[in-house]
Amino acid sequence: MMSLPVGKVRSGTADGTPRYSTRYARIKLLLIALFCASPVLGSYLAYYLLPPAGGKSYGQLLTVEPLAAARQPGWPKGKWVLLTVQDGRCSDSCKQRRFVLKQIHTAQGEAAERLRRIELRPVGAGPLPAGLLGLPLDAATGLRRDGYYLVDPLGNQVMFYSDQAEPVPVIRELTRLLKTNNGLG
Repeated sequence: MMSLPVGKVRSGTADGTPRYSTRYARIKLLLIALFCASPVLGSYLAYYLLPPAGGKSYGQLLTVEPLAAARQPGWPKGKWVLLTVQDGRCSDSCKQRRFVLKQIHTAQGEAAERLRRIELRPVGAGPLPAGLLGLPLDAATGLRRDGYYLVDPLGNQVMFYSDQAEPVPVIRELTRLLKTNNGLG
């Protein structure tokens, strides 16, 4: 084993040239800096070259604005609402919509107490099934009759689902919505 004299540091090869050149040291430093900056650079490149797609909603996302019907007396304050509009006697499509709304409501499990079903209808339109709240139709101007609305606890319209919408994706979407907005409603 070779011992070095005290005070002398071995700085290179036998002929006195440095073991590592300054060029190699600079390249090494540059690679370390590039490695550290790569997550930030990668995120910027991914964001600008592959922009993120918007959220996917099964229903039709509406502009969030107050619903006139939500100002009626008897409207459940602080609850999510599935709202449907009926013009007269309940036809087969109305009965099917009522059934779908009940299935969606029941499928929410523990969160079902945060969700109400309301039907805006003319006065004297007939009996309502259990669990469905009926309110007068007069404040429903401009609302569509071919589906149902989702109204937030503040009384704003949020989404519209047509009668042709499959219940399973709607249930899945409402489950996520109620879970995400746990403190609201």
